Amino acid sequence: MSTSVPRVLELDRVPERMPHRDAALGQLANALDPLRSDRPAYPICISGPTGAGKTAVSRFAVRELRRETAVNTAHVDCLRTRSRAAILEEALVDAGLKTRSSPKADAASSYLAQLEDADSPIVLTLDEAEHIEDEHLPHVLFEADGVTPVFVVHEYERFAARLDAATSSRLRTGPHIELKRYSQSELVDILQSRVDAGDLSGITDGTLELIADTAAGNAREAISILREAYVEGKARDERVTPALIADVREPAMESIRRYNVERLDTPHRLLKHMIDDAGEIRAGELADRFEVEYPDAHGRDRRRYLNVLVRYGCIRKQGSGRGTRYLSIAQDG
Repeated sequence: MSTSVPRVLELDRVPERMPHRDAALGQLANALDPLRSDRPAYPICISGPTGAGKTAVSRFAVRELRRETAVNTAHVDCLRTRSRAAILEEALVDAGLKTRSSPKADAASSYLAQLEDADSPIVLTLDEAEHIEDEHLPHVLFEADGVTPVFVVHEYERFAARLDAATSSRLRTGPHIELKRYSQSELVDILQSRVDAGDLSGITDGTLELIADTAAGNAREAISILREAYVEGKARDERVTPALIADVREPAMESIRRYNVERLDTPHRLLKHMIDDAGEIRAGELADRFEVEYPDAHGRDRRRYLNVLVRYGCIRKQGSGRGTRYLSIAQDG
């Protein structure tokens, strides 16, 4: 019989406590504070490396705001949903506000009007905002009545540089909350808080420290390793020990890769499929194949898609310039 995953170890679960993110949560709460008295808030940006808690911090703070006010909230993953119309429609759906369909040609304007016509203001969190196709959408949201955008990105300066001068300047007037990678001791505290919250037993001394050291500052990776180790320990009727961690690290990474692949849209999946099919492929050859299958994408789009695949461990990059090659993870193993 398979062992179920404790809820406290689910990757998307927003915890009741966030150790070592009090300062960031305080900044975000202050930035959202005007909404508590029916005043508009400035646009907000949260940045930081993968696994630093950006998504969890945004969801935690917005959840607390929702508990205290009648504000509408929506969270859109822009890695999966990238066009203006799709983002605005997803925002309406996630906030429970979508009331009517719209002709395709006029969909974005109609969805925006529905957001503006809502009875309460909306906090719209755009996760992975650097992947928004329409670079004018941030400006549109800045001008929209009753919409407070929260942009969640990896690199603040790179995101701001993609915007026109006026929109970038507007972004910079709002709060920027920068998260750093967790230290080893901070990751131990995060894991311990999950263990305590789930009343998980059978985890021996030194195991959390080893997991934190293995995850190298990435909370998502650390939680995934703990989850795999806990489930495997239960299946073996054993305690979770440091010796078990080596056995479960690769399954944990594969679990994260599957999670990330499920979030990808068509061009990302197409590139990954091409690389997996080849095992290893030169950048130039990959560009030629991709252009045939997806002619509307520019070279910078393709490079951005590839950077996403590398960042999330879906493929591996080797070399630079004309010598760049991309490797399937299966081939690399």
